[in-house]
Amino acid sequence: MNLKQGISAITASALLLSLLSACSGDNGGSPSGESSPAASSPNASASASASVPADPLGKYESPIRVSAVRAISEGMKFNEGESIDNNVWSRAYESELGIAVDYLWTAPAAQYDQKLNIAIATDDLPDIMPVNASQLKRLVQDGQVEDLTAVYEQYGSDFTKKIMNEDGGNALKSATFDGKLYALPSMSSGLGQTHVLWVRTDWLEKLGLPEPKTIDDVVATAEAFVARDPDGNSKADTYGLGINKDIFGFYAGMEGFFNGFHAYPNIWVKDEAGKLAYGSVRPETKAALAKLQEMYKNGWLDKEFGTKDASKVNESATSGKLGLFYGFFWNVGWLQDAKNANPDMQWKALPLPSADDQPAKAQVPFAISKYYVVKKGAKNPEAAVKLLNFGLEKLWGASAQPDVYNVDGNGLALFDYALLYGEAPRKNLDAHLHVVQALDANDPSKLNAEEKGYYDNIVAYRGGDNSLWGNERMYGEEGSLAAINGYETSGFLMDDAYFGAPTQGMTDNNATLQKLQLQAFTRIIMGGSIDEFDDFAAQWNDLGGGTITGEVNEWQASR
Repeated sequence: MNLKQGISAITASALLLSLLSACSGDNGGSPSGESSPAASSPNASASASASVPADPLGKYESPIRVSAVRAISEGMKFNEGESIDNNVWSRAYESELGIAVDYLWTAPAAQYDQKLNIAIATDDLPDIMPVNASQLKRLVQDGQVEDLTAVYEQYGSDFTKKIMNEDGGNALKSATFDGKLYALPSMSSGLGQTHVLWVRTDWLEKLGLPEPKTIDDVVATAEAFVARDPDGNSKADTYGLGINKDIFGFYAGMEGFFNGFHAYPNIWVKDEAGKLAYGSVRPETKAALAKLQEMYKNGWLDKEFGTKDASKVNESATSGKLGLFYGFFWNVGWLQDAKNANPDMQWKALPLPSADDQPAKAQVPFAISKYYVVKKGAKNPEAAVKLLNFGLEKLWGASAQPDVYNVDGNGLALFDYALLYGEAPRKNLDAHLHVVQALDANDPSKLNAEEKGYYDNIVAYRGGDNSLWGNERMYGEEGSLAAINGYETSGFLMDDAYFGAPTQGMTDNNATLQKLQLQAFTRIIMGGSIDEFDDFAAQWNDLGGGTITGEVNEWQASR
């Protein structure tokens, strides 16, 4: 996982885990369009310069210049003498591809969308720009961006096309309108945002408890972690199951717990009639809330969870006061300092326990939130495809150079300088499988540079370097990615069924509906009537949810 993903509130695993040398990752995500794959309808009118090399990574005979704009992420740093206009990526674009990038302007990430909206309104656009889903939909409707169907088909590398289809093709479909591809999705991993259950297995061993396999086991384990003094200090100061104040999210979020009840909050699923329904208002969600209410009442959840964000919950875990929480595969990175201080501490990621005899399915959000578009009439629309080919190859391909283009020896996030960026949805899962094979064979010769780093770190950890424990807990045989591999190979995944652009109803009402949900769920967990869920579902429908449901189902029917 990389800084681009995972802690969107988060996105920091590459640097967060730089001590480990680890890299990896809502619904308003994608515009959408059409069921037709982008490559199925090449646009013969696409124009590319005669000097464009046929090789997707080939260099222009006569160097070209393209204009661009971009956001600058908070905390972006450069080596001395460098800048966004002069860095390892900009120099490589010129020397390897013959493409010079001229930034017309940049803006802090928090201000980028507003500034770009002004540029869109005044039709003052660069050749290449990153956009969100709503902006893409608007640009397409107004005829301001190029149809990239033909140039993607002609110039997209095999590796790029492989990555673009690793999510089953939904990312490309989300950028396709009337059978034409109008944007290059910035690929990310929904798989990397599925939940696992993190458990302190040294506490399990101390108390003679098995690894929890059912929701009843989770409840019993949480009770034991509270009542049976697992830290051995003779004080009632430990918590059972961690939960953050937002209830959902990347660390101590409850998605995985709800999934154990076959409930899928915050994503769209098909109901019994084949219609799309919002998971948060489904009956299964009520059952999960009832169990959390029971756990809160009995003291097996932190009574003060309503005031604690993810970092505060992590403080409980790293200080040895918490033994269970749901979260992403890379959450162990936040526990490394505690492991360094207390080598006896041991955490393990487990697959999601179920509340009944049916396996739990892990919900998979639609992970695409950014797209790259080319201004209508740009002289070299294929340049965007070639820049993307280069970025994906140098970060994740057979000739990848992660120490040159990803993160340098000082922990500097070099990948953040790339104009076009993306990650293979299966990248971390494949790395886990390859590393395990190499460990079994005691032969890392087939690993790429990133995978070799994980392999070396695991070998070093097994040799006594405790500071590299997190690599083992993610990429090793019993690492968190092994649990996610189990979901995929067994078909225990529930994809978000909606990957369209934010509808008008979402734009108008989502903020109100999300606040309504958080307040209702928090009150229920803390002891309000469980029947309040039915009131919440009715209010959600009346305050715009019904409108959104209609729009989402119109989208489904149109596809």
